[in-house]
This record gives sequence, C-alpha cells and structure tokens, in this order.
Amino acid sequence: MNSALTRACTAAALTAFLALGAGGVGTAYAADAPTTVNADQDGNPIPQAPADADVDGPMHPDGCPPDPGFSFSKVKSTFVGDKSKTVYGASGVTLSVSVAKGHTWTGTVTYSAKLSESMLIASAEESISGSISYAKTTTVTLGGSWKVPASQRDGWLALGSKGYSFNWQYGSYNGGCKWIVSNHGTAKLPALSPYIAHS
Repeated sequence: MNSALTRACTAAALTAFLALGAGGVGTAYAADAPTTVNADQDGNPIPQAPADADVDGPMHPDGCPPDPGFSFSKVKSTFVGDKSKTVYGASGVTLSVSVAKGHTWTGTVTYSAKLSESMLIASAEESISGSISYAKTTTVTLGGSWKVPASQRDGWLALGSKGYSFNWQYGSYNGGCKWIVSNHGTAKLPALSPYIAHS
C-alpha cells in the first residue's frame, strides 16, 4: 500500500473513532444539559417557602398608619360663652347675668360633611385636654355684674367656661403616605367649671 493511501485510511479511522467516542455526531454529554431551576431529581418543581409578607399578613405600603383619624391645629385657650346668658351694654351701663343650678350650654362645632361629634370630642380629649366636653352644666346658682368702663364704647358680660378653640381635620394616609382629608372644620368647646367673663 502506498504512503498516500495509508495516510487517508488512518485519517478516516481516527475521525470515526472520535465521533463514536463523543457519543455520536451532534450528541452532547448529559453533564452539559441545562438543569431546570428549582427542580427536584424527578424534574418536578421544588415547593418554595412562602414570602415573609404571606407569613406576617398584609402590611400597609411604606409603613404609614392605615387607620383614619383626627388632627388638630391652631389650638388656643379661650372663653366659651353661653349665647343665652350673654348681655351687652354701652359705656357706663352696669350689666348683670345670673343662672340657676342645672343650666346647660354647649360649645360649637363646624364641619364639611356628616360627623360623629362624640368621636371628635373623644379625640380632642386625648390630644388637647381631658377636660374638654361638648356641654357644661352649672352645679350651683351663680351670677355677677360689671359696669362698662367710660373708656369703652360698649362691652359684654357672659356666663360660660374657659375652654379651647381649634381647627380640626379627619382623614387617612393613602398608599403613597399622603394625608387625604375627608372632613374638616372648627370647634370651640368648654373645658373647665362655669365662669363669668366680660370685655
């Protein structure tokens, strides 16, 4: 056999051996096959543990308080008078007012939508003063008089009590932690014992 033929047969045999040794032309080793993510030995998905949010229950976005509530501003101590027990007079006039035991008067609340005044009062008691109430009742009979000074053109004398005036809002936070107002208004509510004031 000549040398050219020998070289051709040897090359053909070597090519065939390499192809068979590699599992055949175009066949990859099992180790080269991509594995399925989160798959067990049988190829089925492996059960995953629940996320923290599923374990702990739903959480409000960004941790903002989800419950609606009241907020207060411009809180001032003030005299809360009884309109039915307020008298007016000109300079030099003596004014007098009296009230019997058991007389009741109320404060004032304004709002833009229907409101549970008891909820507002309870929140104001907690946030501003525990003495705040919607109404006050005298436990004794009392009265007083006062003369409008010559330096004043006119004046007034009234029964009431010291209390508070303030602005209020009722609302809640949305998912972006923005305060959304659903109701608002003003209030002027009695707080302390019956009191007679003038000006």
